[in-house]
Amino acid sequence: MADEPLLPHRITSLGEAMRPLWRKIETQLGHHVLPASAAYGMAEIVSSHLDALQALTHRLTDRIDSLMSDVVTNESATDGEVYRAVGRIEACVDDLLAGYREVRALNAYGRDAEARDLLAGVYRHMLVEIRDWLEDLVETLADPTAVVRRRGLPTTGYVELPLTLTLTAALELAALSRWIEGNAGGTARRKSGLGFWGTVGAAVLVWGIADALLGDDDCGTGGA
Repeated sequence: MADEPLLPHRITSLGEAMRPLWRKIETQLGHHVLPASAAYGMAEIVSSHLDALQALTHRLTDRIDSLMSDVVTNESATDGEVYRAVGRIEACVDDLLAGYREVRALNAYGRDAEARDLLAGVYRHMLVEIRDWLEDLVETLADPTAVVRRRGLPTTGYVELPLTLTLTAALELAALSRWIEGNAGGTARRKSGLGFWGTVGAAVLVWGIADALLGDDDCGTGGA
């Protein structure tokens, strides 16, 4: 039927639940933060934040894996389960935003100011990638047909719309690595967390739900 929903209710609910999180990141990335906290021991501050970013990346991976199993592939998922799963992702994002604000609020000068700005850039890079993924996800789940047409994809037969979150290593990490090498002691260098990012390289997390959203018959997009 023409008015039959293209996506299952749990999936459209997921898009609605993600919208405020997308807007939150968008808004807070634009906030101006005045330096207010003295920066003592910048090398240790950088090390601590990089370790936190590593842990948050793993947490985010786990939360999105849970979203897949608890909501996307779970045909009996309720609205409550949708919002709880999104809430767990939002908790990770809130910690990222808090770290970003904390770094930007550091009152630093000279070489320390350089490290502060580079570290803030690492946070911002990650938040922007998450924001852009959320925007794509929200808009796609709100009107998948419009997205298919906008991308010039076929509107009949099997249609795949990848919704993939890829977290990449920020360009600022290379300069931050050089800063640590020039300004930190051996212990701080070993604990900096840069080894994790260097090992991961271009892709920290790749998540696609195209099959769950648009590949199954119950999503209503498999036929002409």
